[in-house]
Amino acid sequence: MSETFFGDPGFYARRAKAYDAMLGSPTYNRVFWGTRPDQYAAFAARALGAGDGPLLEVAVGTARATALLHVAGRRSTTLVDLSAPMLEVARESIRRAAGGEVPGRITLECRDMLSPVDGRRYETILGLGLLHLVPDVGAVISGLGSQLQDHGSLHLASLIRGSARSNAYLKLLKAHGDIAGIRTAVDLYDLAVEANVGNVSVSHEGAMAYVTISR
Repeated sequence: MSETFFGDPGFYARRAKAYDAMLGSPTYNRVFWGTRPDQYAAFAARALGAGDGPLLEVAVGTARATALLHVAGRRSTTLVDLSAPMLEVARESIRRAAGGEVPGRITLECRDMLSPVDGRRYETILGLGLLHLVPDVGAVISGLGSQLQDHGSLHLASLIRGSARSNAYLKLLKAHGDIAGIRTAVDLYDLAVEANVGNVSVSHEGAMAYVTISR
């Protein structure tokens, strides 16, 4: 198991299809997190529109929010996750969105996001629903930042403290070992600034925060 992530790496793998359906549920996201799935897609779309060079999406999971965006785009794209079952669901989602095969400019890799192949560097790095899964946010931001090209940008999302219901659910997930930490938007801002990768901005809707770091 990579030290990048916390908890049982097989948890989401065993539940890939159920997890995919849950992420796409407006009711689930509204009730527990006070947000909407289209907000995740909108954040991802902004990341994909931030440049035209190589793009890396880390902890891609099932690509629920990004499959259509990747197919519609023209960028050279690498999708990375530690879970092979998750990546298989992502591959199928991309195939459906493309109406056939996965476009040749899109590759899927089952590996640690902090272990780039052949020293690759990317103009844009996207990680949806990522930072609540890692115990050391600063180390992950620094590690991803080292893979950025000059003038590149990071776009990372995380569950954070929100409503009483959101906070109770976060505590339950942490007690079960499904997330690494419960943080606030301010916590994420401070940790991102300390990582010293670039200029940091943080916004949030409900219990979901969006961190953008630009060089």
